[in-house]
Amino acid sequence: MHLHHIFLTVLTLAVSATSVKIHVYGGVKECEDSEKIKNKNVVKMHYTGTIASASKTGEKGKQFDSTVKRGTAAEFQIGSGQAMKGFEKGLLGLCKGVKVKLLIPPREGYGDRGVGEIPGGATLLFDIEVLDISTDTSKVPEAPNYFKMVDTDGDKVLTKDEYKTYFKKIGGGATLPDELFDKEDYDGDGVISWEEFSGPKGSAEDEL
Repeated sequence: MHLHHIFLTVLTLAVSATSVKIHVYGGVKECEDSEKIKNKNVVKMHYTGTIASASKTGEKGKQFDSTVKRGTAAEFQIGSGQAMKGFEKGLLGLCKGVKVKLLIPPREGYGDRGVGEIPGGATLLFDIEVLDISTDTSKVPEAPNYFKMVDTDGDKVLTKDEYKTYFKKIGGGATLPDELFDKEDYDGDGVISWEEFSGPKGSAEDEL
């Protein structure tokens, strides 16, 4: 991943309060609770991602990613920070073999900054088929925790100086636009807490 993509992901900014919408349209729709996707499960799937017709930005219907097209299924652990929030919320409680469409608003996706071919403020549509659900995490790479990378003094909050230092370290230059920091600092107290930070931050246990 390019450096500017990493930093854009770290600074994912929320612009919509709407929730992920889930439409189950095929495959295995019902299963025992013990067989449903839960936090910490490893999920293997095929998906195709497009800009939703309801999106306020981007080319509606444009495909930006597809594991089907690549011929290689995606695999990640729920709750590990390896996937966007909308993916994790939408998959919880689903069965192996289900086919589902997830409509993910900017707040649960890539915010108002976007990433790669996805413009800021875009609502995303993912067509997903769950191929497998497992508790075996041995082959899943550890989730990145950018919060800890930026929090150099370990005080559990991010200051503007820490943001600027990290921004410069990854090749972003010496100047960090204030609005990037301010939009993450939802309560306006001058620091960004763990809860406010919307970039990848490992698993929930990493907060402790």
